[in-house]
Amino acid sequence: MRLNTVIITIAALLCAFVPAGADTGDLEGYLKKHVVTRKLPNGITLIMLNRGFAPTLAFELAFRVGSADESYRTAGAAHMLEHMLFKGTDKLGTNDYRKEKMYLKKIEETGERLDRLKLTDPRSDEIPRLKARLKKLQGEHSRYVVRSPYDKVYTENGGVGFNASTSRDMTGYYIELPSSKLQLWAEIESERLRRPVLREYYIERENVMEERLMRTDSSGIGALYERFIATAFMSHPYRHPVIGWGSNIPYLSLRDVENFYWTRYIPSRMTITVVGRQDTDRTVKVIRKYFGPIKSRPAPPENTVAEAPITGERRFVYYFQSNPYLLIGWIKPAFPDPVDYTFEMIQEVLSGGKSSRLYRSLVVEKKIASSVSAWNGFPGVRDKNLFVVAATPQPSHTLEELEGEIYREMDRLKEDVAAEEMESARNRMESRFVLGLADNEEVAGLLSYFQTVYGDWQELLRYMEQIRRVTPADMKAAAERYLHDRNRVVGMLKDPGEGGGDR
Repeated sequence: MRLNTVIITIAALLCAFVPAGADTGDLEGYLKKHVVTRKLPNGITLIMLNRGFAPTLAFELAFRVGSADESYRTAGAAHMLEHMLFKGTDKLGTNDYRKEKMYLKKIEETGERLDRLKLTDPRSDEIPRLKARLKKLQGEHSRYVVRSPYDKVYTENGGVGFNASTSRDMTGYYIELPSSKLQLWAEIESERLRRPVLREYYIERENVMEERLMRTDSSGIGALYERFIATAFMSHPYRHPVIGWGSNIPYLSLRDVENFYWTRYIPSRMTITVVGRQDTDRTVKVIRKYFGPIKSRPAPPENTVAEAPITGERRFVYYFQSNPYLLIGWIKPAFPDPVDYTFEMIQEVLSGGKSSRLYRSLVVEKKIASSVSAWNGFPGVRDKNLFVVAATPQPSHTLEELEGEIYREMDRLKEDVAAEEMESARNRMESRFVLGLADNEEVAGLLSYFQTVYGDWQELLRYMEQIRRVTPADMKAAAERYLHDRNRVVGMLKDPGEGGGDR
């Protein structure tokens, strides 16, 4: 499919979601004309797109806050807040906040004292008594708690897809509602931000530990990825797992989490995105009414810890009773460095479907791998990051054999990339771009992501422009400069029976 055909297809798809007779033009022209952006006096960015015949709205409330903003003391705080901001406010989630408040204070005092003793005097006779007291207080407090308060309200009002997510770069909260519920959403979400009550904190902290046990500690691949990232990033906070370290979650202080919220989740780092059938003038008025009173606060200092260049390969083996797995990563620059776009194209050439180089060579022809993939911008994109190749060997082949074949494919990039191959890769990327605009939720997610992480939703438009400019010479130069052994991190997952290692 030629590029012009793809653009026409995108425009035709968008026509299905805009009023009859609207002038869509090409994708860039349509979005530039119809996306409305406003900046509230307190610093909140509001993005709106009126589209679609069905009277529904997709909402996304995002913050440029993630685990990249954490220290060792606060590792896991952003993820913990994702959980805690579902607990309600002094009005929602409680049946008597006046009485509940007394228990919240006693629970925090007991929990903080218990955490300190566990760290400083783990044999103290007071620990069992504090545990019993905390359990008793939590039981008494539960009488005043209304669980899942937002789920109930939103479900009764036709909401779907109510959820949240946290990454190293950002945190987002999203839902789809009937257009008539704009004011309800604004009232509920603004109160959630202005007056959050972090109730059941210690119970939720235990739930997060269980979540970590399931996703990381009991998963060979999960643990491999955690070690792989920590090996690649020795000083930058990207090394912190989003969920937090197993050694710090049990002591993550409620006070520190609250302070993290009030210093990081500030209006200037916040984006509200509303996509669907709406009167944007009315949307602006409603958002200003409810979110305008949120007070602006000073921006916290940005991370100044720069990752030192890798001057030699970093390699490790993790033993776990599991199928073998291979991770290889190369450190590279982040946006807005042009080489980041080059690696987007390298990713597509190497791993974009069953006709891509890695799949065709390693899975189909040589039958050395059962799966292989590559991706750019791991584990985040705000700072220097990794280009990664991940693969699983066929049972009759070793990780070392597979690793060698992957390097041969990397070296091929330094020799030749055909213009036709790049054209095919671009077409696949633009086709996926079309699918990403299929519904309001997807469009809201894209606009919100680019505004929150890159600072301007129009980077969404410039993304494909930059991809079209990448040349075979660019790809060769990037491969020669970054895809070599002195800039490489390698992690292998092996069964203990293969070469020692106790689990």
